[in-house]
Amino acid sequence: MSIFDTIFSTLQAPMAVIAGTEDELRFIRTNDAFDKLVGYTEDELIGTPPTRLFSAWNNHIGRINDRSGSFLLQLKINRTMRIRLTWEPIANTEVPTFLLIAEDITAKTWIEMMGKSRKVLLSGIVNKDFIIERYIQNYPAPMFDYQLKVEDQSVFEFLSENDRERLTRIMEQAVIRKQTDSLVVCTKKLANMAQLEIDVTFCPFYCGNGSLKHYGFVVTDIKPVMEPIDSAVLLKILMARKHMSAQQLAEATGISLQTISKLRNGKIGKPQRLTAELIATELNVSPQDIWPQS
Repeated sequence: MSIFDTIFSTLQAPMAVIAGTEDELRFIRTNDAFDKLVGYTEDELIGTPPTRLFSAWNNHIGRINDRSGSFLLQLKINRTMRIRLTWEPIANTEVPTFLLIAEDITAKTWIEMMGKSRKVLLSGIVNKDFIIERYIQNYPAPMFDYQLKVEDQSVFEFLSENDRERLTRIMEQAVIRKQTDSLVVCTKKLANMAQLEIDVTFCPFYCGNGSLKHYGFVVTDIKPVMEPIDSAVLLKILMARKHMSAQQLAEATGISLQTISKLRNGKIGKPQRLTAELIATELNVSPQDIWPQS
């Protein structure tokens, strides 16, 4: 087996090789990851045209030999699945031959759609073993004083022990029903800052062979669990809920950016009354909600 064959077979990226000209393009090789993604075996695909798999397939690939490209397609067996195909011509072949690399962007598309219909604070993708593969913070100001490592960590590393079993059960039921679900869960005390209550909506996504691939998730609200909480920490949480940076809050209230920053990092514990009122009004709370002694 050549080095190419070994790499092609073992890489986790779904890949296929097609050859031919214009309407005569046919599959000649696929790897295991591609077979799992599309729901067919290599034996079933060899000799068949890409139009068997993909709706709106465009045979312009066979007419362009000097550059690569990418385009979006849908699997005919699963109209909800969105696939981005990237193609590269393979040199020194008797007939035009192309390497296809497939990326399933169904979960990413769902996350983008959710962001258009509601305010999303956090989003990402969790694999079937509950490991976070992708994590996006959508609010502009950091909530923690340092970068919290999230990707490649288990979801359960961040959740209260009381909610782990419940989350697992609800997600497993969503897989069986093949539908989106929502719930409220509590985190552990993150970064020695605060325990948070988060509103999560998630959706399971599947490979072409019907097996679970991963979950997409969005967090639409964050609240501190009711307990004594530092005013600086609460200010950060409230700003995150409003998708507001320190610069934006300064411009909206007329308070200096330096003062906002000092309030966020706790260097100013109790602001002047007018400052407290302006900030609280912009964040839709009372000054006493943030600074009980104000």
